Amino acid sequence: MITWQSKEIIRLVTEKYPEWDGFTHPPFVADEIDYKRKAVKQTRELIGRKLFKELLTAGDYDEIISRLEKAGRLTNLMYTAQLRNGDLAILYADGLNKWEFCQQVFSLLYDDRPTPDKLDSFREYCLINKLPLRWPFASYFLFITKPSAEVFVKPRVAKWFMQFMGFGEMYESELSADMYEQFKKSWHGLKAELGGFGDYPAKDMIDIQSLLWVVYGVSQKRVEGLDTKGQIELDRPTALREPEPEYLMHYELDDSTFDEPQDKEIYTLESCAAETGFEVEQLEQWRNNIDRRKQGIFYGPPGTGKTFLARKLAEHMVSETNGFIETVQFHPAYDYADFVEGIRPNIDSDGQMAWANRPGVFLKFCRKAQSTSAICVMVIDEMNRGNLARIFGELMMLIEYREDAITLPSGEYFIVPDNVRIIGTMNTADRSIALIDHALRRRFACMHLAPDFRLIEKYHQTHETGFAPAKLINLLGDLNRDIADPAYSLGVSYFLTPSLQTDLPQIWQTEIEPYLEEYFFNQPDKVKKYRWANLSGSLV
Repeated sequence: MITWQSKEIIRLVTEKYPEWDGFTHPPFVADEIDYKRKAVKQTRELIGRKLFKELLTAGDYDEIISRLEKAGRLTNLMYTAQLRNGDLAILYADGLNKWEFCQQVFSLLYDDRPTPDKLDSFREYCLINKLPLRWPFASYFLFITKPSAEVFVKPRVAKWFMQFMGFGEMYESELSADMYEQFKKSWHGLKAELGGFGDYPAKDMIDIQSLLWVVYGVSQKRVEGLDTKGQIELDRPTALREPEPEYLMHYELDDSTFDEPQDKEIYTLESCAAETGFEVEQLEQWRNNIDRRKQGIFYGPPGTGKTFLARKLAEHMVSETNGFIETVQFHPAYDYADFVEGIRPNIDSDGQMAWANRPGVFLKFCRKAQSTSAICVMVIDEMNRGNLARIFGELMMLIEYREDAITLPSGEYFIVPDNVRIIGTMNTADRSIALIDHALRRRFACMHLAPDFRLIEKYHQTHETGFAPAKLINLLGDLNRDIADPAYSLGVSYFLTPSLQTDLPQIWQTEIEPYLEEYFFNQPDKVKKYRWANLSGSLV
């Protein structure tokens, strides 16, 4: 008999994939299956039984550990952003006896004993030697080397699934052979049940794992602030639900939670060109520069569209992927504690204020980016308004050498993931880019944006505003020649508005004139020359 849980799992997966008709559904395969099967093949090439045995015999334990690390990073299933606190922490444990550890891993993966016996041995070894003992490490390598039988256990998802299937009281957070066997029975039971329900045959545990991750992600989005118990209850069919739960609470996504790809509209370079006014070829060049260096800066005078361009180009770079964009603005009070990590006040459970080390926006961004292989973009607006050497600290090295790790002041090991891109903007009228730390500037692709008055003409033609910009463009050319400093030239974004015909006097008097008064503070005749009262007749 088919349980309501199986029907609900099918219903939940179709919330993300409305035309889902089984494990061969092309979008599902592309998002969830293909990269994992590729990782299985690559893992066999790295640590297959024969090769692993040869390396053991040769005593090349460093190579084995290196290959285990590479295999662990082939997918986004494990949390690896924090070396000593992540799912691969055991590889970096102090005082690790490499010979003994490699022997234990080989036994875990390739001994002919039943899996529960091998897990018990590995668990006992870790406890005796005080090594990190976590579900993801052992179960991942079992799963990735033998996906036909073994399962990958991510605690939060595993707990959700066990409760969803009605076995919540059996869940244990500590690694144990008995708990692992219960997970296996549940996964294989689901596989068998789905094969007979609506003809959804799964090939192996990769299919089942992928299905559960999608369903878990859909469940989280549906229930928002509910805790795990609330998720389970809300996922029940209406007739089986208990009364509305009273345990609504603030829910903060765990750093190690697997992020499912989000469906996104295509945002092509052509779309970006239509919105920004720049040519596709120019946008492609800028995008390639950012991809090559992994970080870039748009710099130029005010009003040249740097921030708008950076955000739109970032939108293109994450289009059709589960990548994401975050934006931050630097300012004179911004520092390392805001950006990377630092001591911050915190209210404890008793309502008392205490001081605790807190991750900054970039550290949290990198942790989140570690959960996907897609490009993730951080846009940093007004970079040169902050003290960059104080803000970036050791990131000066890490943004260039993405394979290297450093120890943060908190003791955490940290790397900048290879899929992270940084796009900064700098206003040269605030501070000349020449004053930016050369060590930092060398690590960025620097792309200059000068006022391009063709954008004004193109904007008003495209939007059919009725405004004829020829006289304004000539005036702006004369004004910038009088300014005579490219770093302070007047840009075009002031005039990219559909109501310019009526708004131009207000724009000029409240935005342009104050700028000129500051720049020409000791040249009152030039300020007078460009007062609206002296220009309006020639422009309107």
